[in-house]
Formats: sequence, structure tokens, C-alpha cells
Amino acid sequence: MANTRTWAEVIGLTQARAGAAFSSGTELTNIGFLLNSAARTIYDESRYWERYLVVEERQVVNGYISYEEDSYIVSNAGTSEGNGLYVRNGNSLDGNPAYTLYDSDGTTAKCNLWSAANIVWTITLNEIDAVLADPIYNLTSTSTTPPTGGWSPVGSGESPAPTVQATSTIGEFIGYWDGKLWSCEDPRRGQAYPDHNGIRIANCYHGDTVYVAYKKAWTDTYGNGESGTLATVPSEWAEFMAYDAARSYRASQSGEDGFNPIALRDVNNALERALMKVSRSGAIAALTNQLKTQYSVDNSI
Repeated sequence: MANTRTWAEVIGLTQARAGAAFSSGTELTNIGFLLNSAARTIYDESRYWERYLVVEERQVVNGYISYEEDSYIVSNAGTSEGNGLYVRNGNSLDGNPAYTLYDSDGTTAKCNLWSAANIVWTITLNEIDAVLADPIYNLTSTSTTPPTGGWSPVGSGESPAPTVQATSTIGEFIGYWDGKLWSCEDPRRGQAYPDHNGIRIANCYHGDTVYVAYKKAWTDTYGNGESGTLATVPSEWAEFMAYDAARSYRASQSGEDGFNPIALRDVNNALERALMKVSRSGAIAALTNQLKTQYSVDNSI
């Protein structure tokens, strides 16, 4: 379900459904608003859109998981002690943010992720801004945030190089487990509820790391690729977006008789077909198995 359709294709499909050719300017801009409204509608219809479904580590702070956390997850590193959740720990001397991977006690630093002189990002076994750094991975970059790719092993670091990924904003919380991935510890489903401070959880202490399942917040705006818009649309949404936008457009053009040639049932059928894809993809079952049963046994191939 990671395929996409171009914005031009979706506009063309909407025109075909509406039986109209949209003129450039205001009319095309309005169609863009209708298509984005339809995208928001279908995003809200399910927790389990594959491209928005996330299972990742998050830190417990004063009994809460934050909806937004300035942290990075380092994974797939050949030097396994470098893998884990790096939480914000001030800034490097060059002013860029620095991050620390803590041991299970929540206070002892295992590794640090920081930049030096706005030139090199590094993962080290010793403290941030150490004069004699003990790096295990680094890369040359002037980015003000940790790059996601391009890392290389250095010093005692072993191949393969890691993947570095920023944590996402939680749009809809699904659940959390406090078992450690692939460590044969018993995963326990925690009790939690959201409030204005974040997600209040039980049975965890300040500084603990837990595995959280959630739907990422949707912040995308689709368009022609200009002004920050995305020029591709999730393929599983395209039919519904076109039907819904076309019906709304024809409603605005129907005049006194109020007749709309696009039936509401066609719009609803397009929505149902998209939701059936979620079920057929096994996303719900896969998430359940991953969180409830596979934390204690590595069944990967």
C-alpha cells in the first residue's frame, strides 16, 4: 500500500468523474481544496493506513508519553550498543541539537549523537563535545539536524551503518508495550489514556523506554509540488478523493434544480473499497502480532 498517484493523475480523474475541465487559477485552486478535504476525510476513517502506522520507542517523562518528542531512533547498526532511542540532551558546542541513548536505568549514557563544528555528525561512545571523541559512526554534513542516511562506521564501529530516523508526531494513540524487542522479556500491555499533557501511562517510571503503536499525525498538503505541497497522492486514496471532490464540485454547479449526477453511494463505495484494502493488507493483524506475540521470539527471515 505504498504506491502513489501523481497529482496530475488525480486532477484528471476528478475531471473525468465531474465531466468538466477545470480552468487554471481559482477553479483549479478550489478543486485542490476539495481534494485535500477528501484526503483528510479518508485519513480519519482508519487507524491502520499502512503508510501512517508506526511502532517505535518513546521515552516516559513524568508518567507521560509526549505527542511530540524531539528524539531519534538509531537502528540496524552493526555495533548493537549504538541502537536505540536517543533523546534530546541540550546542544553541541556548534549550537546544533545533541541526543543521548541511556541505559535501562534511564540515567547512564551509553552513546551520544551530536555534531562538531557544523561539519560532522557523529555517534560516540563518550560524552557530547568530547575533545578526544570515540566515534563509532559519522558522516560529513552541514545539516542542523541528524541526517537519516549516509552514515559510515569509524573507529570501533562495525558494519552495517545505522539508519537514523526522527520520531513522528502521534496523531492517534493505539497502545504501548513495555517488553523489550527480541530480548525474550515478557511484553506487557500497558494501561493508558490521552489528556492535554500527553498520553498518561501506568507501570512505568520516569526515563523508561516503551514501545508505542500509533497513527502518525497527517500534515500533508497535496498539490503540484510547489509551495510545500506534495505532488504524489496515496494510490489507495485516489479514487475516493476524486469521487468526493467531483461530487462537491458538481453540487456547486448544479444551479436551481439541485441535481447531482454523482451519486453519494458511488462516493461511499469508493471509500469502502479503500478501507477494504486496509483489511486485506493485514495491517491490523500484523500490528497485533508484532506487539502482542513477537516481542519474545524473533520470527524474522
